[in-house]
Amino acid sequence: MTQENTGTTDVTDEREQLIADLLEEAHALRMKYEEFSYYTETKVAEFVLARKELTAERDEAVRRMTLSEQDLHVLRQRQEQLHGQLVKTTTQRDRARERVKALEASRAVRIAARIRKLLRR
Repeated sequence: MTQENTGTTDVTDEREQLIADLLEEAHALRMKYEEFSYYTETKVAEFVLARKELTAERDEAVRRMTLSEQDLHVLRQRQEQLHGQLVKTTTQRDRARERVKALEASRAVRIAARIRKLLRR
């Protein structure tokens, strides 16, 4: 009977040790799961913050680009206006030069120049 009790006690002790080992392993797995969950939550939070920052930077860049495009449009319009004024002024200058040439080549101007020359003497 003592052998039976000893055999039963060994089986019971073995069972209790197995249960204790399983509980310990389950606890270790729970702790690893919590560590992994914490790590995952931390990385997700970092990602969300980085995304917010990048989105803000992108929005600011888009805003600046839009303003730059508007400024460029205004500058191009102004350039076209100035070019038109330059062409107009150049045309007026060329016409004035042609009139001066025509006047200087006319007979009346040559006669007036000779009279002035004679009167100065």
